[in-house]
Amino acid sequence: MSNPESILANSDKMKVYIKHNKYIKMELKTIIAIIIIIAALFATMTLVASEPDTLQLEEILVKGKAFGNITKSNISGNIINMENHHDGGAMFLNQVGFGVEKRGNYGMEPVLRGFKYSQLNVLIDGGVHTTNACPNRMDPAISQVSMEEIEKIEVIKGPYSVRYGQSFGGIINIVNRKPDRNEQKAVIGAFDAGYQSNGGNFFSNLFVQGVKGKFDFSLNAGYKDYGNYKSGSGQKIASSFTRSGYALKFGFNPKENQRLQLSWRQSKAEDVLYAGLPMDADMDKSSILSLDYAALQLTPTISSFKLKLYGSYVDHLMSNTNRPAYKDSQAISPVNATVFGGRTEFGISAGISNMLFAGVDFKHIGKDGHRDRLVFKSTCTGQIFDPPKAFVDKTWQDSRHNDLGLFFENKYQITQNLIWTLGVRSDFISYSINDPENSFNEVYNNNITPESRIDISATASLSWYLPKNLNFYFAAARASRAPELAELFINHLSIGLDAYEYLGNPNLKSEVNYQTDLRVEKRVGDLLVFADVFYSYITDYISASVDSTIPRMYLPCMNPKFTKKFTNIDKVFLTGFETGIDYTITPGLVYNLGVSFTYGQNVSWNEPLAEITPVTLVSSIMWKSEKLTARFNGRAVGKQDRVSLSFAEGTTPGFAVFDFYAAYKLFKMLEMNISVKNLANKNYVEHLSRAYKAMDTESLYYEPGRSFSFGLKVAF
Repeated sequence: MSNPESILANSDKMKVYIKHNKYIKMELKTIIAIIIIIAALFATMTLVASEPDTLQLEEILVKGKAFGNITKSNISGNIINMENHHDGGAMFLNQVGFGVEKRGNYGMEPVLRGFKYSQLNVLIDGGVHTTNACPNRMDPAISQVSMEEIEKIEVIKGPYSVRYGQSFGGIINIVNRKPDRNEQKAVIGAFDAGYQSNGGNFFSNLFVQGVKGKFDFSLNAGYKDYGNYKSGSGQKIASSFTRSGYALKFGFNPKENQRLQLSWRQSKAEDVLYAGLPMDADMDKSSILSLDYAALQLTPTISSFKLKLYGSYVDHLMSNTNRPAYKDSQAISPVNATVFGGRTEFGISAGISNMLFAGVDFKHIGKDGHRDRLVFKSTCTGQIFDPPKAFVDKTWQDSRHNDLGLFFENKYQITQNLIWTLGVRSDFISYSINDPENSFNEVYNNNITPESRIDISATASLSWYLPKNLNFYFAAARASRAPELAELFINHLSIGLDAYEYLGNPNLKSEVNYQTDLRVEKRVGDLLVFADVFYSYITDYISASVDSTIPRMYLPCMNPKFTKKFTNIDKVFLTGFETGIDYTITPGLVYNLGVSFTYGQNVSWNEPLAEITPVTLVSSIMWKSEKLTARFNGRAVGKQDRVSLSFAEGTTPGFAVFDFYAAYKLFKMLEMNISVKNLANKNYVEHLSRAYKAMDTESLYYEPGRSFSFGLKVAF
């Protein structure tokens, strides 16, 4: 339907978008000014080095036996580059213990042992936080970093570190590539590009670094254009998107024991189709600025000092332009999210066997935006409106979340083979809602500002290294998670797995997780065998339940008739295991096998927890020589019939898929990459993928069928 007065006309779209994002740009200017001032102060500092070392600004875990962590694992950049996934969340598909939630082919999110969203603490470079602007999470934090920029991903399974914010179910730290100061050339770089058959997809990336004296810089820039793919049965799946982005890093080492680094990155996704959601993303633009300062061996006691400041903002524009409902009701939603904060930490050495990390961090999250609707025809009555009726729905109600944290984490080597780690954290949390909707106010009798709270978290672990390469690890923790803004303030929007409208609850309590892990490792020659068993008991678990006193607000004639309100559930638990082997068959030939299983139960409601990844087996065999690297992956996923009826969760059958990857150095500067994904052209669906919503075709969200990929990489 064409209407010159429509708020969805392209020019008017941008006017609405610009108007409602002016304040966020003002906040960004303030953030930049603060960071520049502090950068100037710290650039003038001169601290005498007692012991030269390499400063690792992006690491969150100190390497070495004395500071081992029971559930730390790494996803290496080599594996990330070889698998060449199109999206950040997809990187976790072949990782033991993970599942991936999919709403579209862009913006997927990892799920670890049943923990997801803000239950997982997702960091960039050891402390930078960002967040989604879209209430349906079209733009999760992990989508705002280019995969080609990533050097590795560090994972802590469980709430066993208190140093990086509230960590309820685990930590995912994205460590990005930084300039290599050991490189002999002043300037080096690489450019790669390629094509993928299923969808007619194009991808490219450029990396350049320069080092001169005490200064260094790096640039990473990429572009992707992906089309709609076909499933194994030949069904065309709405999944297209384009993405572009770049990251700049400037570093300065005033002394051998000091480093100052300024990082700036931007990404932009356009024309993103979300088959699992009621709207699509016309544009999603994120910007992240961070400043790092680190110094080592300041005194015999103060072994390290780190300071990190950051700011991020996300501009997000979504609409229903490509949906069947557009002819009756046109909708556009410009929303935005701002995050700024920082952390400072001292490493205090008390002898050669004890290290204390103490510090403070702060994080501010602000979200705002609205949904504009122009209704031409009533879906319920069929009445035609001439002129059309205009409505404005407040999405985030201009809400804010502040978290000031204080932490202490001590690592003590009791004996040569026994390490004890003890940590405690206190978070001072406050909220505000500055532009509430009248209907939201009425539900809660004008009492809509959550009470400030103090959340306490604590953890303890033992790492025991026995003779004959037998290692035991045990950890226990009490972790808290304060409600996120969607759980507190969302107002009658369909953001869940089911068809209900969801209503925030400003009276929510913080979740509390009591978790234990026991891990055993045994190495016999070139064979490593491991097993990890965990149990998590959660009180005040945040979910949503139907409230029959609150009717549906939008399209009241349709089912379901009532609204789901976020609420605390008294008792739930999660338990499961990961086990597997790593076997070096011969030099250059490595085999990996891992099996993971999670069982989740809502004790209070006497039903399974929703969206739990089925039992999963991942396996790979990789050959690496001077010129050739080849990898064959297999993943087998069981059926999931333990589903939540209260979330209308459907069962899914099991499946097995296989992929092949290879990289061959044609010349010193030229490398060829090929891959075949889903070799058997399997037609399958992941359990955590959302079903189609408001599309011309209603179906499950099937994964891509067989796809061939070819790429070239030129180094210079």
